[in-house]
Amino acid sequence: MGLIPESVIEEILLKADIESVVGRYVSLNRKGGNMWGLCPFHHEKTASFSVNPSKNIYKCFGCGKGGNAINFIMEIEHLSYPESIRFLGSLYGVEVPDAREEAGQEERKEKTKRVKNLLTEAAKFYYLQFNDPETGVPARKYAQERALDKQTLDHFGIGYSPDSWDALRNYLAGKGYTEDEMECSGIFKRSEKTGKLFDLFRGRLMFPIFDSFGNIIAFGGRTLKKGELPKYINSPDSLVYNKQNHLYALNFAKKEQSKQLIVVEGYMDAIAMHKAGFRNTVAALGTSFTDSQLKTCARFCEEIVFFFDADGAGQKAAIRAIKMMLAYLSKLSGLKIRIKIAKVPDGKDPDEFIREKGADKFAEVVKNALYVEEYLLERAYNDNYDEEKGIDKGRYQDDICLYGSWMPDDIKRSTMANEAAKVLGAIPGAVLNRMNSLAENEDARENLNNAREIARQKAEDLKNRNAVNMQPEYEEDARSQEAEPSGEPVSTYTVVDTASDDEIKLFAYALSLGPVLADQKQVALEDVLRPDDFSGDSMKALVKSFLSVFDAKNGVSYARMSDFFSRVTINGMPAEDVMFNECTKADSAPDFNVKRDYYLGYLYKIRINRVNEIEESLISQRMYASTPEDRQSAEEKLTKLSDYKEKMRKKMGEL
Repeated sequence: MGLIPESVIEEILLKADIESVVGRYVSLNRKGGNMWGLCPFHHEKTASFSVNPSKNIYKCFGCGKGGNAINFIMEIEHLSYPESIRFLGSLYGVEVPDAREEAGQEERKEKTKRVKNLLTEAAKFYYLQFNDPETGVPARKYAQERALDKQTLDHFGIGYSPDSWDALRNYLAGKGYTEDEMECSGIFKRSEKTGKLFDLFRGRLMFPIFDSFGNIIAFGGRTLKKGELPKYINSPDSLVYNKQNHLYALNFAKKEQSKQLIVVEGYMDAIAMHKAGFRNTVAALGTSFTDSQLKTCARFCEEIVFFFDADGAGQKAAIRAIKMMLAYLSKLSGLKIRIKIAKVPDGKDPDEFIREKGADKFAEVVKNALYVEEYLLERAYNDNYDEEKGIDKGRYQDDICLYGSWMPDDIKRSTMANEAAKVLGAIPGAVLNRMNSLAENEDARENLNNAREIARQKAEDLKNRNAVNMQPEYEEDARSQEAEPSGEPVSTYTVVDTASDDEIKLFAYALSLGPVLADQKQVALEDVLRPDDFSGDSMKALVKSFLSVFDAKNGVSYARMSDFFSRVTINGMPAEDVMFNECTKADSAPDFNVKRDYYLGYLYKIRINRVNEIEESLISQRMYASTPEDRQSAEEKLTKLSDYKEKMRKKMGEL
C-alpha cells in the first residue's frame, strides 16, 4: 500500500466516482439512494448488484463481490491493485507516480523487459533474413504473389525465418540473451531427446504481433512449402503474451479513432484490408474470438463488423462467437456495442475479394453487413432450406428459437419471433414464448452452476483472508511461537477475528466522524481509538490501517477502508459486510455531536471493561504474591487503574 502515495489513492477514489466507473460496464437504475443492475461477475436475471454513491462502493448480494472503484476495476479488467490505480488514473486525469517495486516484482519486471527486447531483436533478425539477397528469395516471391509492396511489408514488419533449427538461437545468444530468456519468449522449443533449444519458426513468412502500445510480444508464421501442415504456427502464451487478450494490428487500427472496428480471421486478410484503406481492421490470433477481445474492442469503438471464413469451420466459429458475445453482453449490460456480421460474396476471403474486385466493392460489403439478429434469422433459414424440398420447418424452428433465446434485448428477441412466425405460419407470441422458455432453462442451468461456484469462491475467500493478509501485522506474535533450534515443528499463528458489538460500533462511529476525530476541541487526543482498545487481531489490524491512512482534513473514506475490509473477517464473516451495516447506522446520526457522543460512549465503556479485566488479574497476583515487593507493585497498579476507571466514568457521565 505504501508504494503509491496515499494522497494519490484518495484522489482517484474521489474523482473516480463509483457510479461512473461501474456505469461503463453495467446498466444501472436508481432505486432509493442506490443504483441497481445485473452483476457482471455472475449470471443473473434479477438485479442484485448495488452501487452506493454516498459511500462510493459497490456490492453484489448474489455473489458477494464488493468494494470501491479500484476493486471493481481489478475484478472486471483482471488487473493488479497498482495496475488498477494506474488504469483509473489515466481515465480520470490523476497522475500516478512510479512505485518502488519489491525485489521479486523488480526482477520480474526486468525479465519482462529483457524478453520484449529479445522479441524485438528476433523481429530485426527475421526482417534482415527476408531482405537477404539469397536467404529471403522464397519469402519475397510469396509476398510478390500476394501483391504486398515494400511499404506494406515494412509497415507490418514482415520477415522470414530461415529453414534452420538454430539460426535465431545463435543470433540471440550472440546478442547476450540467455536460454532461460529465449524459452520465456515463446519462440523456441526444447527437444525432448537432447534437451536443447531449437527455433520454433523455420522456413516461414513471419508476422510480428504487437500489443496495443506497439511492443512486439509474439509472432505468427506461415509456411512457404507446398502441402506443409500446419499452414500457420503461432507463438504460444508466454511471459509477455496471452493470445486471448490481444488482436493483430490493433496498434495500427486504434490510431484511426474510428467508431467501427472490422474483425477478420487471418493476418493476410488484415494486411490486405489495411493496404486497401480499411485501416480500422484487426484479426483474431489463431483462436476463437474471446470475451476479453470483445471488451478490448469496446474500448476503441461502438460497432464491430465481423468477417468469418465461408467454409464450414468458419461458419461454426461464427455461431460460437455470436453466442459467447451475446452472453457476455447480457452480463456487462453497460457495455454498449453494436455487432454486425458481414459476408464476402462467392465464399471468398477479404484478401482475395479485394484483389479481384477492388476496395470500393469491398466497402459495399462492409456497408451491407447484417446486425447480429438479422444474421441469425438469415442463417437459420439458409441452413435449413433446400431448393427442391423448400424449408425444413422443424429444423428451422429449433435453430431460430435457440438463436432467439440468446438475445439479451427483449425487443430484438421479439422482432426475431415475429419474422420467424411468418416462416413457420405460427402466432408470434407462441414463437416468443418458446424462445423465452429456452432462455430461462439455460439461465436455470447456468444459475445453478454459478451458485455452486459462488459458494465455493466465498468459502475459499474466507479461508484465505486472515491467513494471508494478517500475518505481516503480527510478525512478532508469529515469531514468538517459532520453535527453538531443536528441530521441533513451528506452530502456525492463528489469527483471532472476534469482536464485540461495542467494538464494531466504536470503529463504525470513528469512521463516520471523519476529520472530527482529529479535532482536539471535539475529541481529546487521549480519546482517539487505539488498536489495544480491541480484543481481536482483525480489529487491531483494521484500526492500525485506519490510523495509518487517516487524514486530518478529510478523515478516511469508507471506499478507502473497503480495501482493508476485504482482507479480513470479523466473527467469521467478511469484514465489509459487518462494517457496512454498522457504518450505515452511524452515518444516519442527526449530527456530528451525536456521533461523537456515541463514539466516546462506546470507547469509555470498552476501556472500563478492559480495566475490569486487568484488575481481576492484578487482584489475583496480589493475593498470591510471593514477596512483599510483588504485592506492593500490584497494589500500585490497582490504584492507578482505579483512578483511570473513575476518570472514564466521570467522562461517560458528562456525555
